[in-house]
Amino acid sequence: MKKMRFIHLSAMLLAVMLTSACLETLNENEVDAERHYSNFNDADNAILGIYGKLMGLAERVIILNELRADLMDITPNATADMTAICTHTATAENEYCNLAPFYEVILNCNDVLANMTKMRAENKLSRADYEYRYSDVLTVRCWVYLQLAIHFGSIPYVTDPLAEVKDLEKLENFPTKPFGEILRELTACMEAIPVKTLSVTSPFYGSVADGYNMDMLFLNKKLVLADLLLWTGSYLKAAEYYYSVVEEAEMQQFSGSENYAYKVDGYVWDGTNEPRFQVCYVRYKGADLSSYRNKWKEIFSRASTNSELRREMITLWCYDPKFAPQYPLVEIFANTGKGKYRLKPSQWAIDSLWEAQVQRENSFVFDGRGRQASFDFVNGQPVVIKYLYDYYPQATDNNRTIYLEYGGLQNEYAQPGKWFVYRAGLLHLRYAEAANREGYPDLAYALINDGIRDHFDWTMDDASSKRTDKSGVQYSGYPPASDSVKSAPFPPPFYLDGRFNDAPFEYLRSPWRDSYGIRRRAWVQNVEKPDHVLEKQDSIRWMEEVILREAALECGFEGHRWGDLLRIAMRMNSEGRDGTKFLNDQLAKAKPGTPPLSPETWFLPKRWQTDEP
Repeated sequence: MKKMRFIHLSAMLLAVMLTSACLETLNENEVDAERHYSNFNDADNAILGIYGKLMGLAERVIILNELRADLMDITPNATADMTAICTHTATAENEYCNLAPFYEVILNCNDVLANMTKMRAENKLSRADYEYRYSDVLTVRCWVYLQLAIHFGSIPYVTDPLAEVKDLEKLENFPTKPFGEILRELTACMEAIPVKTLSVTSPFYGSVADGYNMDMLFLNKKLVLADLLLWTGSYLKAAEYYYSVVEEAEMQQFSGSENYAYKVDGYVWDGTNEPRFQVCYVRYKGADLSSYRNKWKEIFSRASTNSELRREMITLWCYDPKFAPQYPLVEIFANTGKGKYRLKPSQWAIDSLWEAQVQRENSFVFDGRGRQASFDFVNGQPVVIKYLYDYYPQATDNNRTIYLEYGGLQNEYAQPGKWFVYRAGLLHLRYAEAANREGYPDLAYALINDGIRDHFDWTMDDASSKRTDKSGVQYSGYPPASDSVKSAPFPPPFYLDGRFNDAPFEYLRSPWRDSYGIRRRAWVQNVEKPDHVLEKQDSIRWMEEVILREAALECGFEGHRWGDLLRIAMRMNSEGRDGTKFLNDQLAKAKPGTPPLSPETWFLPKRWQTDEP
């Protein structure tokens, strides 16, 4: 596994703040920006400045994606604008309907792209240095545009640099493009970027900045492209890019430890060794609470430099209280200290999702990803705690499960935190969605439930016991036609090899050998398949519902829910089914009385307002 270089975070964060301010000041005063793009260091500082701006969108992205959907609700302390977003009654005056903060990032991207292109023409950047930097910035712009399109539908698509930040006020005069056309533009843009692989030649690759893993700062270009392809219905290409993210991690980030590369892996816990990020019990002691360990929640508590976290977290943005942008989520979610407790988990999500799951073996009814992990009851109130692991002190129980001490704040003014932008659990869910839609619901079922080895361990034709020739099984494929004929593997990118063989058979340690599946890692029972045999198309539609529900359980509050619901609703409508009814029914479960939505009201009204005089 690769070693990390160390650089000074204070210098990096200062560059973030100064570059963001510099870009705006230059535009305001119409100062020639040429002297600020003299060499690759200037280009790098500009990129860091863009990410500083991007991190400032945390509140908007999370509120728009979660509060509009079914997992999050308002408290009596919510602002009027939050309430309107929650009840789908927002007008253009709503602060969350202001597009300016998104377009500030986009215009900074356009400015940097134009100046880097000029630097390349003037030989201030080599071709290699130009291409990966250009690709990184273009990926940010596409990601921000995707967020805008999901919530606002038809939007101006601006790619030219504008002279002044106040030109944002004129965006309404730009021609707008509808949702579908925006998706096609973004997909074409991402497909054409010169570098889609990890930017291993970047000065930030493999570096640590005062405790922050810089690899996790940058958006993964293949993931952004795969998500766009998933939205446009290009399921095979989406699956290819999702799988390529894992394959690339195997070769570059986890070479020699391929089973660690974003595999949602698990391991037998004997009480002395360390489990993976899983919910588990001490082996041989019985599945009772005295031997319970929940390490899944440590996904959200560990530092970005932690070697285990690298196996799960792909893009992670960390907020330092000493620097801008400030972390806004303590105020929104916490109900102690400086928290104003404005938003909470919906009661429907608590009761019908996390609190309704059944564990393996012991049949206890709870989900380790729910209570005390994604949410908890603090002073009798339901609280989203996924974003509060850095705010409250932590302690551990006898089995080393961490918990938060809500009454133990030492400094309520220090409000560090994280934004979990993309991680392995989400990657598996998205890949499963693409595989299912491409016609591989059995593979999607394995990824969501019990993993490759358990699900594809084929039985013998004439016996109920498992096959003993392990060299021919435990990879994703079709069952063997007979006991003497090996199973036929699925074609790439749907072939996942989980074989784990020893003598007298072929010795194999395959990359997917430790992949547990989403639900097995959480130690909850597999989703039961319908009693009757489903036709393939019905299986695909049934599996789509399973994936959607599991995405809520695994990635609740992480800023993806509205997009997931909207994508399924649009897909259903395109197939002649009633996606509008589906979306309204889903919202009605969590928010009775919400006005019914139509495709015309799926998107928010828009306004343009900058802070410029």
